[in-house]
Amino acid sequence: MPLLVLAAVLVTFWSEAPADSAGLDGGEVGRRLVEAAGAVAATGALAFGVGLAFRAWVRRKGEATPGLRRAFAWATRGLDAIGLAAFVGIVHGLGWPEVVAWGFGLRDRILIDELAVLAPYGAILLVTWWGLYPAERALRPSRSRPAGLGKYLVLKARQALGLILPAALVFLLGQDLLRHAWPATARDPRAQLVGMAAMSALVLVLAPAFARIAWPTRPLPPGPLRERLERLARRHGFRCSDILVWDTGGSVVNASVTGASPFLRYVLLTDALLECLDDREIEAVFGHEAGHIAHRHLAYLGFVSIGSMGVLALLGRLIEHQLGPGSFLVARSTSPTTVLAIQAAAVLATVGAYLLVVFGFVSRRFERQADVFACRAVSCDRPECPPHADLNADDGPSPVAAALCPVGIRTFANALDLVADLNGIGPRRFSWRHGSIRRRIAFLEGLERHPDAERRFQSRVRLLRLALGLALLAASALAAATGAFDALH
Repeated sequence: MPLLVLAAVLVTFWSEAPADSAGLDGGEVGRRLVEAAGAVAATGALAFGVGLAFRAWVRRKGEATPGLRRAFAWATRGLDAIGLAAFVGIVHGLGWPEVVAWGFGLRDRILIDELAVLAPYGAILLVTWWGLYPAERALRPSRSRPAGLGKYLVLKARQALGLILPAALVFLLGQDLLRHAWPATARDPRAQLVGMAAMSALVLVLAPAFARIAWPTRPLPPGPLRERLERLARRHGFRCSDILVWDTGGSVVNASVTGASPFLRYVLLTDALLECLDDREIEAVFGHEAGHIAHRHLAYLGFVSIGSMGVLALLGRLIEHQLGPGSFLVARSTSPTTVLAIQAAAVLATVGAYLLVVFGFVSRRFERQADVFACRAVSCDRPECPPHADLNADDGPSPVAAALCPVGIRTFANALDLVADLNGIGPRRFSWRHGSIRRRIAFLEGLERHPDAERRFQSRVRLLRLALGLALLAASALAAATGAFDALH
């Protein structure tokens, strides 16, 4: 879902109203409003049909089987894709930016015009969640079922939009203020690049605050579990501002860490995760999040995001050259509007492929690094265990385990399996950011009693980070030297 929300935000960013709209009268605005509402209603009707069908299947079977949860996860992803397609149709097919700018009179209103363009997507999300609510209640275990409809919708909105929308607002506000205060500077692609880098750094710093504001959280209460997690953190030198319970109404079984700085960093454990996993499995999941920080994944991915602008600038210049008016791939008779549409489609496809290939490859390696760290966090440093020594049991001196033990590996593997099952994720299902659960577990089991295999893996990841960093710096330097950043304008 966050990836599709990001795509919707990008569609909003890249959708501009025409400079004037003399032919847009009240009747035309009303017609487009009705058609946009019809697209939203049709998406909602489809979601209600899916939600009621899955509730009926659960009642017929008498239980929510793993197969039904996986089928529902696929149906939900399909509805998410249909919702995004409907939004794209509203924006481009109905000319929604034109309605916002000239029909509503919101052209060049700081932030307001962009939010009005994005509003139909918010309505599509709302009716989709509403329609799927009966199935969500039926498919969840009784101890983790979502709350009432109103609270459920608020929680879903926070989960989907909580981090992406505030970050997008920072970028939008920065661009709007730059355009209004220094219009000549705002048109300089190099100034845009510097501004994007500055806003990216600001978003990275403010992300933990966004999480606290956007998601309903509360400190993990004192007790044996919190004491064990704090001991684990001390053993591994991991610092965070707090350990938080992320209230999802029992709808999400997950955990996350936010904040590259130890002075503003939180580990979030969802309510359903705390209810469905035992303390040892929760420790392992906590160790996975600590592993992201120990290996500086957040900071490095921030660097990759900024450094990728040079690559995208070079690709943009190539697209402009290959798909420009009169180029080899575009006929000389093609209208300027069609040429722009072809270039926009090529840019979207290129950015998507770059994210899937480069970010996906790096992210999957980082997830495996964090998986290894999670196993080590609950290992006892005895490769031949059991018997297993619980290093997180008390405050006595307990060094970090140098070796992974079978019990530690199995503990985290069980946690992965359970989280995937409760979220309706099949063990073979591939995720572009995480890989598949089965392959992640097989990789960890392959490290058992083979410390050399782990050392080789860590060396390969370090080499990948160095090579990618140098490549991004070289691409940015080449883009600056050749003026390719003009393609971003």
